[in-house]
Amino acid sequence: MKVFATAAVLAATISQTEAHGRMVMPPHRGYIGRLPAFKDIPINYSDNGLNAGGIGGTKGGKHGVCGDPYNGARDHETGGMYGLFPKLGAKAVGACYKPGQTLDLNIQITANHKGFFEFGICKLNGKDDKETEECFQTLTQPNGEKQWPLPAGNDFFKMQYNLPKDLKCDGDSHCVLRWWYAGGNNPGVGLEGQEQFWNCADIYISDSCGSDPKPSPSSQSPTPAPSSNKPSPSSDKPTPTDKPSAKPSSKPSTKPTSAPSGNAKKQWEQCGGKGYTGATSCQDGLDCLKQDEWYSQCVPAVRFG
Repeated sequence: MKVFATAAVLAATISQTEAHGRMVMPPHRGYIGRLPAFKDIPINYSDNGLNAGGIGGTKGGKHGVCGDPYNGARDHETGGMYGLFPKLGAKAVGACYKPGQTLDLNIQITANHKGFFEFGICKLNGKDDKETEECFQTLTQPNGEKQWPLPAGNDFFKMQYNLPKDLKCDGDSHCVLRWWYAGGNNPGVGLEGQEQFWNCADIYISDSCGSDPKPSPSSQSPTPAPSSNKPSPSSDKPTPTDKPSAKPSSKPSTKPTSAPSGNAKKQWEQCGGKGYTGATSCQDGLDCLKQDEWYSQCVPAVRFG
């Protein structure tokens, strides 16, 4: 009886101790609404727990394609509460990559249970098409491996995976990148005895991705400077107009750039929250993202090319 009671306690401990994690780059559907550019998408504040109902819910291999319970609402799948591509189109796409590109992926683990990650890609040809398990093609790392072993610790983990060279999806056609996390802290029980997670992110894959259109207007802004100098040799009258125009333009341009750069927070550092008194600006290329009432942090900004 003692042995049976001990086994029961261990089983309860295994089932109740949960891992947690989320895919933040590219931002998955339950997370993307936290980013300033995607205010039209609701936020799932429990998005680090998409384990399809836990170990009991995934026995027999049953699970929602994007981490929802098999017999529950499929909120994170296309057409669900967070899968808003059919409604928003490109406004729901969190990243844009080139065919064959090596992806820089970022996963946040908040409760580490060892195990490994895998990533898959699924192309949806129509705006209302939905991802299926059979659609996903497993991606490989630059070294050819499919599985990425999870190191110890609760942290943001970065890894690289390759996209297929012949895969393209944009416009009404888009691709779904999926993260699968299989825990490994329950020995001797196989995959079905481990907690598993799935996250889905909407992305584009196109030859036009990767070029930032923003520098072109900024590079054109200095162009008027030489043109304003041309009238100055022709007459002395334009000279006073050049001086006042130069003074206001130089002062504001210097102050805003120097002020935030001195104490701007680095990637993943805290930049806000209730009771927080430190700097609230992030370095270039980062957004201050609200995680909850008490904590905001600097995360990579989403950029489109």
